Amino acid sequence: MKEINFFLREMTHLRYFIPLVLEGNARGMKSIFYVVPSNKYNCPLLHEISLKSACEQLNVEIREGRKIVDAEGIIITSEESGIDIIKKNTKAKKVTLCYQTDYTLSYQKYIDIVDHVVMPSENVAKFYDLVSEKNLFTGIPKYDVRLDVETVIKKYSLDPNKKKVLFMWPKSRDLHKMPIDIIKNFNELGWQVIVKTRGKDTLHNNTIKDLLDNGNKVFSDASWYPHSTQELLEVCDLVVNSGSTTIEECVMHEVPLINFDIKPEVRHGRKSKHRVTYDFLYDYDFCLNLKGLDRSFNTGKLEEMITLLVDSDHTDSFRKCKREWLYDHKNSCKNLLDVLTS
Repeated sequence: MKEINFFLREMTHLRYFIPLVLEGNARGMKSIFYVVPSNKYNCPLLHEISLKSACEQLNVEIREGRKIVDAEGIIITSEESGIDIIKKNTKAKKVTLCYQTDYTLSYQKYIDIVDHVVMPSENVAKFYDLVSEKNLFTGIPKYDVRLDVETVIKKYSLDPNKKKVLFMWPKSRDLHKMPIDIIKNFNELGWQVIVKTRGKDTLHNNTIKDLLDNGNKVFSDASWYPHSTQELLEVCDLVVNSGSTTIEECVMHEVPLINFDIKPEVRHGRKSKHRVTYDFLYDYDFCLNLKGLDRSFNTGKLEEMITLLVDSDHTDSFRKCKREWLYDHKNSCKNLLDVLTS
Protein backbone atom coordinates (compact mmCIF):
# COMPACT_ATOMS: atom_id res chain seq x y z
CA MET A 1 0.00 0.00 0.00
CA LYS A 2 1.62 3.19 -1.16
CA GLU A 3 -1.18 5.71 -0.53
CA ILE A 4 -2.72 7.05 2.66
CA ASN A 5 -6.01 8.78 1.93
CA PHE A 6 -7.40 11.13 4.59
CA PHE A 7 -11.00 12.34 4.63
CA LEU A 8 -10.75 15.91 5.91
CA ARG A 9 -13.91 17.71 6.94
CA GLU A 10 -12.60 19.66 9.95
CA MET A 11 -9.29 21.43 10.46
CA THR A 12 -9.23 20.13 14.04
CA HIS A 13 -8.58 16.65 12.62
CA LEU A 14 -5.16 17.74 11.37
CA ARG A 15 -3.62 17.18 14.81
CA TYR A 16 -4.40 13.46 14.29
CA PHE A 17 -3.65 13.29 10.57
CA ILE A 18 -0.38 15.19 10.18
CA PRO A 19 1.68 12.93 12.48
CA LEU A 20 0.54 10.02 10.28
CA VAL A 21 1.46 12.00 7.16
CA LEU A 22 4.96 12.52 8.54
CA GLU A 23 5.36 8.81 9.32
CA GLY A 24 4.04 7.96 5.86
CA ASN A 25 6.50 10.37 4.25
CA ALA A 26 9.34 8.64 6.07
CA ARG A 27 8.17 5.35 4.53
CA GLY A 28 7.84 6.74 1.00
CA MET A 29 4.03 6.66 1.14
CA LYS A 30 1.96 9.30 -0.63
CA SER A 31 -0.63 11.18 1.44
CA ILE A 32 -3.81 12.67 -0.05
CA PHE A 33 -6.36 14.90 1.68
CA TYR A 34 -9.91 14.49 0.36
CA VAL A 35 -11.52 17.74 1.45
CA VAL A 36 -15.19 18.57 2.03
CA PRO A 37 -16.75 21.56 3.81
CA SER A 38 -18.03 21.28 7.37
CA ASN A 39 -19.76 24.67 7.35
CA LYS A 40 -18.43 25.25 10.86
CA TYR A 41 -15.72 27.43 12.38
CA ASN A 42 -13.15 24.76 11.54
CA CYS A 43 -14.22 24.27 7.93
CA PRO A 44 -11.23 23.55 5.61
CA LEU A 45 -12.62 25.93 3.01
CA LEU A 46 -12.58 28.80 5.52
CA HIS A 47 -8.91 28.06 6.19
CA GLU A 48 -7.91 27.23 2.64
CA ILE A 49 -4.70 29.28 2.65
CA SER A 50 -3.49 27.66 5.87
CA LEU A 51 -4.38 24.18 4.60
CA LYS A 52 -2.67 24.64 1.24
CA SER A 53 0.46 25.97 2.92
CA ALA A 54 0.65 22.93 5.21
CA CYS A 55 0.06 20.55 2.30
CA GLU A 56 2.83 22.13 0.26
CA GLN A 57 5.29 21.72 3.14
CA LEU A 58 4.25 18.11 3.72
CA ASN A 59 3.96 17.15 0.04
CA VAL A 60 0.28 16.28 0.49
CA GLU A 61 -2.07 16.30 -2.49
CA ILE A 62 -5.53 17.85 -2.11
CA ARG A 63 -8.53 16.33 -3.88
CA GLU A 64 -12.27 16.83 -3.84
CA GLY A 65 -13.83 14.81 -1.05
CA ARG A 66 -16.24 12.61 -2.99
CA LYS A 67 -13.41 11.21 -5.11
CA ILE A 68 -12.38 9.11 -2.14
CA VAL A 69 -14.75 6.40 -3.41
CA ASP A 70 -12.03 5.51 -5.95
CA ALA A 71 -9.06 5.67 -3.55
CA GLU A 72 -6.73 2.71 -3.12
CA GLY A 73 -4.48 1.76 -0.22
CA ILE A 74 -5.63 3.06 3.17
CA ILE A 75 -8.48 5.45 4.00
CA ILE A 76 -8.27 7.24 7.34
CA THR A 77 -11.09 9.35 8.74
CA SER A 78 -12.18 10.64 12.14
CA GLU A 79 -15.19 9.01 13.81
CA GLU A 80 -18.15 8.91 11.37
CA SER A 81 -16.85 11.80 9.25
CA GLY A 82 -17.66 11.02 5.60
CA ILE A 83 -18.69 7.48 6.41
CA ASP A 84 -21.61 7.54 3.93
CA ILE A 85 -19.14 8.30 1.15
CA ILE A 86 -16.33 6.08 2.39
CA LYS A 87 -18.57 3.01 2.63
CA LYS A 88 -18.99 3.13 -1.17
CA ASN A 89 -15.26 2.49 -1.61
CA THR A 90 -14.52 -1.17 -2.34
CA LYS A 91 -10.75 -0.94 -2.88
CA ALA A 92 -9.17 0.56 0.24
CA LYS A 93 -8.71 -0.51 3.83
CA LYS A 94 -10.97 1.73 5.96
CA VAL A 95 -9.79 3.06 9.32
CA THR A 96 -11.37 5.57 11.67
CA LEU A 97 -9.60 7.39 14.50
CA CYS A 98 -11.37 8.07 17.78
CA TYR A 99 -11.60 11.82 18.30
CA GLN A 100 -11.54 12.91 21.97
CA THR A 101 -14.58 11.03 23.31
CA ASP A 102 -16.95 11.42 20.36
CA TYR A 103 -16.83 7.66 19.86
CA THR A 104 -18.92 7.12 22.99
CA LEU A 105 -21.86 8.34 20.88
CA SER A 106 -20.83 7.58 17.30
CA TYR A 107 -19.14 4.15 17.43
CA GLN A 108 -22.21 2.21 16.27
CA LYS A 109 -22.52 4.42 13.19
CA TYR A 110 -19.34 3.09 11.61
CA ILE A 111 -18.22 -0.14 13.29
CA ASP A 112 -19.92 -2.30 10.61
CA ILE A 113 -18.41 -0.24 7.79
CA VAL A 114 -14.74 0.18 8.69
CA ASP A 115 -11.98 -2.41 8.94
CA HIS A 116 -10.41 -0.89 12.06
CA VAL A 117 -11.17 1.59 14.85
CA VAL A 118 -8.15 3.16 16.56
CA MET A 119 -9.12 3.50 20.22
CA PRO A 120 -7.27 4.96 23.22
CA SER A 121 -6.90 1.62 25.04
CA GLU A 122 -8.49 -1.74 25.65
CA ASN A 123 -9.61 -0.66 29.12
CA VAL A 124 -11.43 2.37 27.69
CA ALA A 125 -13.16 0.18 25.10
CA LYS A 126 -14.35 -2.16 27.85
CA PHE A 127 -15.44 0.72 30.08
CA TYR A 128 -17.76 2.08 27.39
CA ASP A 129 -18.87 -1.40 26.19
CA LEU A 130 -17.34 -0.86 22.76
CA VAL A 131 -15.51 -4.15 22.34
CA SER A 132 -14.77 -5.45 18.85
CA GLU A 133 -12.09 -7.43 17.04
CA LYS A 134 -11.81 -4.38 14.78
CA ASN A 135 -10.44 -2.22 17.59
CA LEU A 136 -6.75 -1.29 17.44
CA PHE A 137 -4.82 -0.11 20.48
CA THR A 138 -1.74 1.38 18.86
CA GLY A 139 -1.82 4.78 20.53
CA ILE A 140 -3.28 8.21 19.78
CA PRO A 141 -1.55 9.79 16.75
CA LYS A 142 -1.87 13.41 17.89
CA TYR A 143 0.62 12.81 20.71
CA ASP A 144 3.39 11.97 18.26
CA VAL A 145 4.43 15.61 18.22
CA ARG A 146 7.59 17.35 19.38
CA LEU A 147 7.12 20.66 21.15
CA ASP A 148 9.80 23.06 22.32
CA VAL A 149 9.04 25.27 25.32
CA GLU A 150 11.06 28.30 24.18
CA THR A 151 9.50 28.17 20.70
CA VAL A 152 5.97 28.09 22.15
CA ILE A 153 6.64 30.95 24.57
CA LYS A 154 7.96 33.08 21.72
CA LYS A 155 5.13 32.10 19.35
CA TYR A 156 2.42 33.16 21.80
CA SER A 157 4.35 36.10 23.35
CA LEU A 158 4.17 34.62 26.84
CA ASP A 159 6.08 35.83 29.90
CA PRO A 160 8.96 33.37 30.41
CA ASN A 161 9.42 34.51 34.03
CA LYS A 162 5.91 33.82 35.30
CA LYS A 163 4.14 30.64 36.32
CA LYS A 164 1.37 29.91 33.84
CA VAL A 165 -2.08 28.38 34.13
CA LEU A 166 -4.18 27.30 31.17
CA PHE A 167 -7.78 28.25 31.88
CA MET A 168 -10.15 26.27 29.67
CA TRP A 169 -13.12 28.59 29.26
CA PRO A 170 -16.35 26.64 29.90
CA LYS A 171 -19.30 26.40 27.57
CA SER A 172 -21.71 29.32 27.87
CA ARG A 173 -24.22 26.78 29.21
CA ASP A 174 -22.02 26.20 32.29
CA LEU A 175 -20.43 29.62 32.70
CA HIS A 176 -22.73 30.72 35.54
CA LYS A 177 -21.46 27.81 37.66
CA MET A 178 -17.78 28.65 37.17
CA PRO A 179 -15.87 30.90 39.62
CA ILE A 180 -14.34 33.15 36.98
CA ASP A 181 -12.80 35.26 39.78
CA ILE A 182 -10.21 32.52 40.15
CA ILE A 183 -8.42 34.27 37.30
CA LYS A 184 -7.94 37.33 39.53
CA ASN A 185 -6.74 35.05 42.33
CA PHE A 186 -4.03 33.72 40.02
CA ASN A 187 -3.09 37.27 39.05
CA GLU A 188 -2.72 38.23 42.71
CA LEU A 189 -0.26 35.36 43.09
CA GLY A 190 1.77 36.63 40.12
CA TRP A 191 0.66 33.99 37.62
CA GLN A 192 0.00 34.57 33.94
CA VAL A 193 -3.41 33.19 32.98
CA ILE A 194 -3.82 31.84 29.45
CA VAL A 195 -7.50 31.62 28.58
CA LYS A 196 -8.26 29.06 25.88
CA THR A 197 -11.63 29.11 24.13
CA ARG A 198 -13.08 27.01 21.34
CA GLY A 199 -13.82 28.60 17.99
CA LYS A 200 -17.55 28.10 18.57
CA ASP A 201 -17.45 29.55 22.10
CA THR A 202 -16.12 33.06 21.57
CA LEU A 203 -15.80 35.63 24.35
CA HIS A 204 -17.37 39.07 24.51
CA ASN A 205 -14.97 41.84 23.51
CA ASN A 206 -15.27 43.47 26.96
CA THR A 207 -14.28 40.19 28.63
CA ILE A 208 -11.27 39.86 26.37
CA LYS A 209 -10.21 43.46 27.07
CA ASP A 210 -10.49 42.95 30.83
CA LEU A 211 -8.38 39.81 30.66
CA LEU A 212 -5.70 41.42 28.51
CA ASP A 213 -5.58 44.56 30.68
CA ASN A 214 -4.59 42.34 33.61
CA GLY A 215 -1.65 40.81 31.73
CA ASN A 216 -3.41 37.62 30.70
CA LYS A 217 -3.63 36.01 27.27
CA VAL A 218 -6.64 34.84 25.28
CA PHE A 219 -6.49 32.33 22.45
CA SER A 220 -8.87 30.27 20.39
CA ASP A 221 -7.62 27.77 17.79
CA ALA A 222 -4.61 29.87 16.82
CA SER A 223 -2.79 26.87 15.39
CA TRP A 224 -4.25 23.70 13.87
CA TYR A 225 -0.98 21.78 13.98
CA PRO A 226 0.63 21.60 16.39
CA HIS A 227 -2.70 22.39 18.00
CA SER A 228 -2.83 25.41 20.29
CA THR A 229 -4.05 23.46 23.31
CA GLN A 230 -1.16 21.01 23.13
CA GLU A 231 1.38 23.78 22.61
CA LEU A 232 0.07 25.78 25.56
CA LEU A 233 -0.04 22.71 27.80
CA GLU A 234 3.64 22.23 27.12
CA VAL A 235 4.48 25.58 28.76
CA CYS A 236 1.87 25.65 31.53
CA ASP A 237 2.31 24.55 35.14
CA LEU A 238 -1.37 24.00 35.85
CA VAL A 239 -4.76 23.73 34.12
CA VAL A 240 -8.19 24.88 35.25
CA ASN A 241 -10.80 22.67 33.61
CA SER A 242 -14.56 22.09 33.85
CA GLY A 243 -15.05 18.45 32.93
CA SER A 244 -13.96 18.82 29.32
CA THR A 245 -12.02 16.17 27.41
CA THR A 246 -8.92 18.34 27.86
CA ILE A 247 -8.31 15.95 30.76
CA GLU A 248 -6.87 13.46 28.26
CA GLU A 249 -4.38 16.03 27.01
CA CYS A 250 -3.48 17.03 30.58
CA VAL A 251 -2.63 13.43 31.36
CA MET A 252 -0.60 12.86 28.21
CA HIS A 253 1.32 16.14 28.65
CA GLU A 254 1.56 15.52 32.42
CA VAL A 255 0.09 18.81 33.62
CA PRO A 256 -1.86 18.78 36.94
CA LEU A 257 -5.31 20.33 37.04
CA ILE A 258 -8.03 21.88 39.12
CA ASN A 259 -11.34 20.59 37.80
CA PHE A 260 -14.70 22.23 38.46
CA ASP A 261 -17.31 19.49 38.23
CA ILE A 262 -20.13 21.57 36.72
CA LYS A 263 -21.49 19.62 33.77
CA PRO A 264 -25.28 19.11 33.89
CA GLU A 265 -26.85 15.68 34.18
CA VAL A 266 -29.12 16.26 31.19
CA ARG A 267 -27.50 17.36 27.94
CA HIS A 268 -28.92 17.49 24.41
CA GLY A 269 -32.29 16.55 25.88
CA ARG A 270 -31.15 13.27 27.43
CA LYS A 271 -29.47 11.92 30.51
CA SER A 272 -26.24 10.19 29.57
CA LYS A 273 -24.98 7.04 31.26
CA HIS A 274 -21.69 8.87 31.84
CA ARG A 275 -22.34 12.47 32.89
CA VAL A 276 -18.65 13.30 32.59
CA THR A 277 -16.76 11.45 29.89
CA TYR A 278 -13.42 10.03 30.96
CA ASP A 279 -14.44 10.46 34.59
CA PHE A 280 -11.91 7.76 35.51
CA LEU A 281 -9.03 10.06 34.56
CA TYR A 282 -9.94 12.43 37.39
CA ASP A 283 -9.31 9.84 40.12
CA TYR A 284 -5.59 10.54 40.57
CA ASP A 285 -3.62 12.88 42.81
CA PHE A 286 -2.65 15.15 39.91
CA CYS A 287 -6.29 16.33 39.81
CA LEU A 288 -8.25 18.29 42.39
CA ASN A 289 -12.04 18.12 41.91
CA LEU A 290 -14.21 21.00 43.10
CA LYS A 291 -17.98 21.45 43.01
CA GLY A 292 -18.58 24.66 41.10
CA LEU A 293 -19.07 28.00 42.82
CA ASP A 294 -17.67 28.45 46.31
CA ARG A 295 -18.40 31.89 47.75
CA SER A 296 -15.61 31.46 50.31
CA PHE A 297 -13.02 30.74 47.63
CA ASN A 298 -10.08 33.13 47.89
CA THR A 299 -6.43 33.58 46.97
CA GLY A 300 -5.30 31.82 50.14
CA LYS A 301 -7.27 28.68 49.26
CA LEU A 302 -5.87 28.77 45.73
CA GLU A 303 -2.35 29.00 47.10
CA GLU A 304 -2.96 25.84 49.13
CA MET A 305 -4.17 24.05 45.99
CA ILE A 306 -1.13 25.16 44.05
CA THR A 307 1.12 23.77 46.75
CA LEU A 308 -0.73 20.46 46.57
CA LEU A 309 -0.69 20.22 42.77
CA VAL A 310 2.26 22.16 41.39
CA ASP A 311 4.82 21.84 44.15
CA SER A 312 4.43 18.05 44.35
CA ASP A 313 5.79 15.39 42.01
CA HIS A 314 3.00 13.50 40.25
CA THR A 315 5.18 11.63 37.75
CA ASP A 316 4.27 8.20 39.08
CA SER A 317 0.54 9.00 39.05
CA PHE A 318 0.64 10.24 35.47
CA ARG A 319 2.47 7.11 34.37
CA LYS A 320 0.04 4.90 36.25
CA CYS A 321 -2.94 6.67 34.66
CA LYS A 322 -1.50 6.32 31.17
CA ARG A 323 -0.73 2.68 31.76
CA GLU A 324 -4.23 1.95 33.03
CA TRP A 325 -6.34 4.05 30.66
CA LEU A 326 -4.32 5.58 27.84
CA TYR A 327 -1.53 4.40 25.62
CA ASP A 328 1.79 5.41 27.19
CA HIS A 329 3.66 5.89 23.95
CA LYS A 330 5.69 8.01 21.58
CA ASN A 331 5.39 5.88 18.44
CA SER A 332 1.68 5.51 17.80
CA CYS A 333 1.93 6.43 14.11
CA LYS A 334 4.65 3.86 13.52
CA ASN A 335 2.64 1.26 15.43
CA LEU A 336 -0.51 1.96 13.41
CA LEU A 337 1.14 1.98 9.97
CA ASP A 338 3.03 -1.20 10.87
CA VAL A 339 -0.33 -2.90 11.43
CA LEU A 340 -2.03 -1.41 8.38
CA THR A 341 0.79 -2.24 5.97
CA SER A 342 1.61 -5.74 7.24
